[in-house]
Amino acid sequence: MSENTLLFELLCEELPPSSQKQMSDFLATEIFNQLNQNKFTTSNSKLNVYSTPRRIGFKISHTATKSPDELNEIKLMPKKIGWVDDQAAAPLIKKLESLNLIDLKDSLDNFIIQDEVLYAKKNIEGTSLVEFIQKELNQVLKKMPIEKVMSYQLADGWTSVNFARPAVNLICMHGSEILDIEILGLKANNITHGHRFESTEALSLQNADQYEELLEKKGNVIPEFDKRYDEIQNQISHLINNLGNNYSCPLDNELLEEVTTLVEKPNAMMGSFDSQFLDIPSECLILSMKSNQKYFPVLKDNQLTNKFILISNIHPKDPSMVVKGNEKVIYPRLADAEFFFSQDKKRSLTAMVSDLDNIVYHQKLGSLNERCLRVSKIFNHIRENTTLNSNHDSDLLAKLAKADLSSLMVGEFPELQGIMGKYYALASDMDEDFAQAIEDHYKPKFSGDELPQNDTSLILSLADKFTTLIDLFSIGEKPSGVKDPFALRRAAISIIRILIECDINLDLIELINNTFPGDHEEDKAHLIDFIYDRLENFIKDRGYETLVVQSVCDSQPRLINDIILKVEAVNEFKKIDLSENLAQSNKRVLNILKKYHNSLTDKVNQDLLESDSEKLLYQSIVKVNENNKGYLEAKKYNNLLNNLIHLSEPIDNFFEDTMVNADDKDIKHNRHLLLSELNKAMNIIANLSVLGT
Repeated sequence: MSENTLLFELLCEELPPSSQKQMSDFLATEIFNQLNQNKFTTSNSKLNVYSTPRRIGFKISHTATKSPDELNEIKLMPKKIGWVDDQAAAPLIKKLESLNLIDLKDSLDNFIIQDEVLYAKKNIEGTSLVEFIQKELNQVLKKMPIEKVMSYQLADGWTSVNFARPAVNLICMHGSEILDIEILGLKANNITHGHRFESTEALSLQNADQYEELLEKKGNVIPEFDKRYDEIQNQISHLINNLGNNYSCPLDNELLEEVTTLVEKPNAMMGSFDSQFLDIPSECLILSMKSNQKYFPVLKDNQLTNKFILISNIHPKDPSMVVKGNEKVIYPRLADAEFFFSQDKKRSLTAMVSDLDNIVYHQKLGSLNERCLRVSKIFNHIRENTTLNSNHDSDLLAKLAKADLSSLMVGEFPELQGIMGKYYALASDMDEDFAQAIEDHYKPKFSGDELPQNDTSLILSLADKFTTLIDLFSIGEKPSGVKDPFALRRAAISIIRILIECDINLDLIELINNTFPGDHEEDKAHLIDFIYDRLENFIKDRGYETLVVQSVCDSQPRLINDIILKVEAVNEFKKIDLSENLAQSNKRVLNILKKYHNSLTDKVNQDLLESDSEKLLYQSIVKVNENNKGYLEAKKYNNLLNNLIHLSEPIDNFFEDTMVNADDKDIKHNRHLLLSELNKAMNIIANLSVLGT
């Protein structure tokens, strides 16, 4: 059975940049996995994925023309039913006919007998590659991750097909053979087409292995996304190096990927703009260049210059015309930014506050100004209940932090919210700490983003994010499945990061209890569970064992800044032999107490302790609690958990010698109180019963 390279290319009109690579990756991976599962490929098979603005495709080496035949054992029926009087009985004959195996009926030697059951051997012929590929392509095309499907008519004027963009040509080859494949109204051939502007002739493939070389040399196309991505980086580096020392170009990965999807063969060029625009905040200029023009900004000594790098899809003999054209295009964009900035500066940030009454935050939650008052309340709570220090007016700060939302610049570039607020605050001669908090209160904006820089920023950031969570949960707007339109998961994770990484002692439960609307108890409970679920996932992502993390998070620690210490302590405790016994004991205690729902608040009456085992258990609990008080204050969680080992034997003796549900109701109640105290002592930093799962 011959092995050759399988090549697939679907040529289209310009594909959407946002989904081009995703579509190609999905197509290639799905087909490769199916070929692998059905044994068309070998351990030497290699997958190459292709995606450009006009094509998606793949190449798979060492692909067989046919999947291997398989010998299957087919269960038929019990021997006593199928073989009677030394011959095939009617039920067996009927079954063999249905399987096209009637030739087996003449001898019992033609069957396999296992546990008095008849089995038949049947050779399943392998599937041809062309048949398999046709079937799989039909299936994969239905599942393609296309953002917006386009319906268009074929040349016959009657048939309509659906795809991301109209498909114009199809290649499907196995070695030198053209496979008889048809999709989207196209029949496979061996003809590809190169660059739309720099390769006018059709390119004929003699063999699938020629594909990349032919496209690159004669078609002026680099079909591999990663290769174009690297080429763009190299060209940018070359241009920067030519400028001399101290120049740099921050390579935004998102922008790099987008630009890579826009060109088939990149050509990096250097352009410039009028230096007068450098009076505008650099963030505005950079954002305008990136979002509107897909340009890369050039810095010197980490300061923005009036130079930029553009990535062209053409290679003219005289690149100056392309550069001039782009310089001409960028001018009005920057002029707009200059106008917005100059107009905004005519009003103070304080004057912009009045606009907040006219901005609706949410229909059920009122205006943005009303939200600011809620932020101020939480700001004060955090300031009063942590070591974070800020002497700023919370009402004023909360309002000024959102005032730039009414500015022209933020209206044009919403990504600049907070950043422009800082500039406008400094322009109004406001305190630098105050101004920095306006920018920082949005941080962290994404995974890995830097945290707020000072105490005021930290308090305001926490207050803003807690307000978002409390507001939205109070009206039932909690995330559902993958839907999270208000980015509540991000807000929760940001709070968790700030509290842990900045080591802030903030009682989560107390804050929520004091600020959540009083008539929404169920929604409040949902919010608390939501935060601790995010906390659990946050810690798991750092590589800790699931049960260990669950045990700590299940106890819902009110202070989470030292949760890593607790998790590590539980992880070490789990390695101790007696930890399993304690976990199981704790589980037993919780099962006994579950009917009380934490309503046992009385103290144990020592006069009602009858047996020696329950007296010993009580004394052990008291002693453990005394020692653990100091360990808890010193955050010596390893010592605290190791101290619980002293409870193991008293617990075992208690359950062996004592009837918990005594006939006397007072003694019974007292023993439940004793178990409640035991439960509190054992689960002081984690729910140990989880470890016994």
